[in-house]
Parts: sequence; C-alpha cells; structure tokens
Amino acid sequence: MPDVDYLRIIKWVLIVLLAGFIGQFGKSFAKHLMEKARAKKNASSPTVDGTPPTSGTEIREKAPDTISPEEKAKQDKKLSKTLAKQRKKATKALEKQKKS
Repeated sequence: MPDVDYLRIIKWVLIVLLAGFIGQFGKSFAKHLMEKARAKKNASSPTVDGTPPTSGTEIREKAPDTISPEEKAKQDKKLSKTLAKQRKKATKALEKQKKS
C-alpha cells in the first residue's frame, strides 16, 4: 500500500463530517421553524363560540343522576390520566426551555 494518499483521505473525511454537520443543523433549524409555526397557529386559532379549542380528549359529563358508579370511576380515571399527561407535557416544555 505505498500508493495511499493521506491528503485525499483526510479531504474526504472532512467532507463527510461537514455534510453531517450541515444536515444536523438543517434538521434542528427545520424543527425550530415547525415549532414556531405550530405555536403561532395555536395562539391565533379562532373559535366559533369563543371557547378555547380542545384536544379531543375532553371528557363529556352526563347529567349527575344518569351516571352509574362504574361510569363515574371510568371518567375519574380518564380525567386523572389526562391531567397527568398535561403535567408531564408542561414539565417537558419547561425543561426544554431551560436547555435552550
């Protein structure tokens, strides 16, 4: 292997590393732009009746006299799960803000 051109090898290694850096930077920048657009969309989304938009996981309550104890327990469990998820998302968002 006396014909090994170390300068050419180093050049290609640097090109590959530079391409990886540019790709990672582009990915991070695209995520940043998507988050900005999503936040802007959520902040300015109009509602028909003036109430804030819901995520679709809202628990609809029946009249108190028609709910059986089993249904009430299911609703309570769903509500506690939903609240736990919201707290977890809020915690993650705070941690993410602290890092940036």
